[in-house]
Amino acid sequence: MRYKIMLVQHKANVSPTIDKYCAQAHRHMAQDNAIACLLNCYIREYAQPHNQVCLDDNNPDCPMAFTQGKLAAHSKVRLIFPESNSVLILVADRISLLGRCRFISQPYLKKTGSSWQPLDSHALAKFMLKHLAIVTDSEFNHELLEQISNSVDVTQAFIQRAHGPYKPQTQAIDSCSGLIASEQSLLWGHAMHPAPKSRHGVAFDDMLTCSPEIGANFPLYWFKVDKSLVKQLYCSESMPLDMIDKLHSAAECLYPCHPWEVKTIMTQPLVQQAIEQGLLLPLGSLGHKVYPTSSVRTLYAPEINRFLKFSIHVRLTNCVRKNAWYELESAIGLSRLLIDLQQQAYFHCPKFTLMAEPAASTLDFSSLGEEASKTQIRTLTESFGILYRDGIDSELEKKYQPQMAGALFAWDVEGHSICQGLVTRLANQKGLGYDQMASLWFSAYLDTLLPGVFYYFFKQGIAFEPHLQNTLVGFSDGLPAFVWLRDLEGTKLLPNFWPREALTDLSDSAISSVYYSREQGWNRIAYCTLINNVSEAIFHLAAGDRKLELDLWHSLKQTIVQWQLVEGEQAELQGLLEGDDIPSKNNLTTRLLKQADKHSGYNRVPSPFSHLGQS
Repeated sequence: MRYKIMLVQHKANVSPTIDKYCAQAHRHMAQDNAIACLLNCYIREYAQPHNQVCLDDNNPDCPMAFTQGKLAAHSKVRLIFPESNSVLILVADRISLLGRCRFISQPYLKKTGSSWQPLDSHALAKFMLKHLAIVTDSEFNHELLEQISNSVDVTQAFIQRAHGPYKPQTQAIDSCSGLIASEQSLLWGHAMHPAPKSRHGVAFDDMLTCSPEIGANFPLYWFKVDKSLVKQLYCSESMPLDMIDKLHSAAECLYPCHPWEVKTIMTQPLVQQAIEQGLLLPLGSLGHKVYPTSSVRTLYAPEINRFLKFSIHVRLTNCVRKNAWYELESAIGLSRLLIDLQQQAYFHCPKFTLMAEPAASTLDFSSLGEEASKTQIRTLTESFGILYRDGIDSELEKKYQPQMAGALFAWDVEGHSICQGLVTRLANQKGLGYDQMASLWFSAYLDTLLPGVFYYFFKQGIAFEPHLQNTLVGFSDGLPAFVWLRDLEGTKLLPNFWPREALTDLSDSAISSVYYSREQGWNRIAYCTLINNVSEAIFHLAAGDRKLELDLWHSLKQTIVQWQLVEGEQAELQGLLEGDDIPSKNNLTTRLLKQADKHSGYNRVPSPFSHLGQS
């Protein structure tokens, strides 16, 4: 990062000049992140496939600032935009084998017949979107430009509150406190998304109040409801209404929603009708406080050690995050299925487990009569939908002290790599060199994650989404020792393993939503596991050292080889070992073309295994 915050001890009479400096620094940091996200997406999805990027450019035609001082010692990255008669250049101090960059300069753009011009994030986004409109023969995407701008504003607000006088004092919680701290630490968001912190559909101040990045905790919004409206689904002994009662006990039947969803709910005509008939009564914010996690809408409730996934009609990055009932139904069905498989799976992946989602609830307004439209009923069913995810057993939490992988393979507010610092401290404690410790740490991580992902997919026909935010890592003696995988919304089944007659407890719509072909399933787990998750671990652990990076990719290759020796050869894994490209999800293209996230396409990233030679 080009800008680091000068920590200032604020007092009541702080100088306006200092405040102005800090605000400018925060803005620059937010813009730097936006530039890095947009360009890394573009390089992977467009520039590399079309040979329009040079990651180690030595052309003398570059801005003078890049040839002097500290910048002169680092690689220049040059992007060519032939359709726009333009060239873009900037400096990076880390460039991975996948072309993932950490930039340390402002981007400069040069059009034919013009001189180099520095760009801020807005100017860069505007240029890129104009260029992509030409390349894809589509209209300029004003919506994406606004999302990028909003992401910068939101990121700036988070950075501001991450420093002393702005950061709220989060109350200590008895269970999972270390995990919740990691959940709430993601200031920068998804490194390969064009607008990682965009949040539309909620007022800015309300957005901040309930965002994990500022250490938020808040009470839910509650309604008194007629019990006949409550619809429950569960596959364990814990019923939704029993869990709800522990969050705010009352003689009447109460039901909560996320504070952001109140506006959507209260504008529905059916709600007003239900209030008039005495079936529903808004009560306001009540009960114990909950803690937002990295997904924003999933809230941790310490009193019941559960994660509650609420519906919010707010667009977070790609999607409006609402709970369709068939999605909740499929999560319960998958949980039932996975609970039954757990004992068998233990012998294949003893360091890997799943966080079940054994219960769901909503309010069903269909009884209000034929006058109620199906659209209104569906909207309220979604708005009141809650999915209940099991928390981590308290003994296991104490033993392993889990953290979210997304918080490990990330930068802190000062631009330092979290896991690099963690491994450095561990190496010093054990008297080992950094490279040796990084290799040991990474091998231990692979040993917890890959056997579970591979076993369930290749042996049980179940494709998870093991990306960084879905992976919780537990530790023993400083090394990864256990992994919890969560969020069944994106989990899919392969039909040849799970024919329709094996899913009799699911509705037709739920069954249709959980099926993937083997190719689709492989694309999903290969991207989430190897690109989103493992390659980011390598990027941070290698810290720009090419030899160490190659060693870490070699460890991955050997882990795959060893797994196949035990569990049997698989065509997709063998293809990887022989140099097949790796599927990578196109987050920029998905937003550019305004596609639903489930319709995202994949491009093929050349595998670093090709650099390793025969082994």
